[in-house]
Amino acid sequence: MSRFTGMKEMMNVSLHSNHTLNDEIAGKKPGKESFFLALYLSILLVLTVYQDFPLVNTIGEIGRSPVILLLPLFIFCEIAMLSKYKKLMVVSKLQKYLFAFIVYLTFVSLGYILVQFMQGSYSFWSESLLGKGIKVLIYFALILLYIRHMQLVFSKIKSFKLLYGCFLTVMSLLLVIMIVELVTMPNALTFLHSSSNPYWRVRLLTSESSTTGSIIVVYSSILVYLSRYLNRFARILSNVYTAGFFLFYLSVTGSKGFLIVCLLTLVVTIIKFLDFRKKRNFIVLIGVVLVMYMFIAYFSAGLISSFSNDMENYTSSYTRMGTIIIAIITVFHHPLGVGTGAYLMYFDDYLNDSITFMSHFYYNIFGISQINTGELLQYSNSDKNLGVKSGFFQWFMFGGIFSVVFFYLVAKNLIVKVKSSIILFLALVCMLFSLLFVALEIKYEIWLLFAFISTFLGKNEINQSNMSGVSK
Repeated sequence: MSRFTGMKEMMNVSLHSNHTLNDEIAGKKPGKESFFLALYLSILLVLTVYQDFPLVNTIGEIGRSPVILLLPLFIFCEIAMLSKYKKLMVVSKLQKYLFAFIVYLTFVSLGYILVQFMQGSYSFWSESLLGKGIKVLIYFALILLYIRHMQLVFSKIKSFKLLYGCFLTVMSLLLVIMIVELVTMPNALTFLHSSSNPYWRVRLLTSESSTTGSIIVVYSSILVYLSRYLNRFARILSNVYTAGFFLFYLSVTGSKGFLIVCLLTLVVTIIKFLDFRKKRNFIVLIGVVLVMYMFIAYFSAGLISSFSNDMENYTSSYTRMGTIIIAIITVFHHPLGVGTGAYLMYFDDYLNDSITFMSHFYYNIFGISQINTGELLQYSNSDKNLGVKSGFFQWFMFGGIFSVVFFYLVAKNLIVKVKSSIILFLALVCMLFSLLFVALEIKYEIWLLFAFISTFLGKNEINQSNMSGVSK
């Protein structure tokens, strides 16, 4: 009996430590070390949203984010921690899933590159297949190191109010940049971008407006979540400020993809909160319906007009759909994916099949007899920016069925965690939809949200001894 009682007490202590971890962090007063870490975190948050770094003109797409410059620091921290604690510290399920996916991609990539070598194909235009495979794998390794580093920094800052201050500072900086852009458009802050060409939409520190919406959602939602640790007046003031910031961006953005993602997120929210037995659900549902009505009333006409104009005069819709079809055809023939190097060859092989499918599709659905595939056809004559215009389908092409398993496990793990937070649930759903529209390789704000949820919400996956060891 005494042995059973002892085990029960140990379980109670463990559960209590998991449930009170956030309360302990919220209650601790920040010291000098925490303020230094807060400054460092603020810098990391700015670098996270900077996605049009001029270094891209020198070293290629991986230099479009300055996070690549932190690679030596990430590696140094990993070596230092491994040397001190003799084991890997702060390992969450998110990290485990991503590591397993990287290992899988490495073997698949090497296998398909070997197949191409045996057929006498060593490069696609000027791009070496082996070199391309290694460069893309570096993206994945950097994402994993970024997640680990952010979770380490989160675990060392012992005050939610300090975390709140970091996100508030960076979001305020984004607001200032947005206002400056609107005033000086189309030549806004060109010295911060990789190109000095005029740009007529709000893009903040990214290369184009379609990649900006996810940043606004992530930073706004985390700020609202952290405001729960403020007093009542400060929380209300903060939420009004955040809502104003978000609505301001929504009113000036020209991104069709972001507006679609917002609409889909509202639909999912309605489905989730259909249970009227809880008063809170009813209130949230009424609010969502009103927002959805306003969204349809004010944005639907412009959105439809923009799509029609795009289909008639531009090629982005055809290009995005065409590259997604290429990925689907590739995995249909190669269910395990084709890896990160040889995909260049298969992308070119299935290009004409994609165009043929789209021609039939647009003719049967929209009555369009001839589509503009000029941009898509350019991919057959160059290796520059060759890839699927969708993060999910690009990784689907890389890893095939296994990539679907990866995304399913990550989404399942995170959705279970955010059940206790409406705002982070909405943000997570929005990011999962965004995977269909944006590339993932340098979209570090998405991984920032995933790392934040993994660290602070739901059952604590990180061993408490790891947390205390790292925090000393």
